[in-house]
Amino acid sequence: MTSEEFNALFRAHLGDVSRFLSRRLPAEAVEDIASDLFEIAWKKRASIPEGLELPWLYKTARYLISNHLRKQSGRQSILDRFLEPQVAPSAESIALADAELSEAWANLPLADAEVLSLWAMEGLEPAQIAAALGVSANAVNVRLSRAKKKLAAELEKNQEPTT
Repeated sequence: MTSEEFNALFRAHLGDVSRFLSRRLPAEAVEDIASDLFEIAWKKRASIPEGLELPWLYKTARYLISNHLRKQSGRQSILDRFLEPQVAPSAESIALADAELSEAWANLPLADAEVLSLWAMEGLEPAQIAAALGVSANAVNVRLSRAKKKLAAELEKNQEPTT
């Protein structure tokens, strides 16, 4: 991949990658992680499969996100000992959020939430998700189908009246 081709790749996918990162990281970390991601992409540009650049970027971003969150959790656990408990969210923020979907999503296993996120939020096709997750397209179709059913079941469970 030439530098011009890499620049075109960068321009084409920076927005998608930034949105992907912003849904998973604090705002202040997005730019740094995106920078690290494209630095890695530049170094490994010869090994990025042609036509699967965006899924490759998502796959690599997932590793960077995991590393960042692991580092932050260690730091945060130390800082949490010194912090006052935070207040509950305002009634307005609760009313504005889709509480049922949020609760159902939180109850999904992490792998199901990830495959649904890549499909629904990132707009990837199963073959692209397969490349991002390092599994077969058939496995993605199965996981996606099961994840949708689990989410639907969680939503139904949340809507049932309690007695």
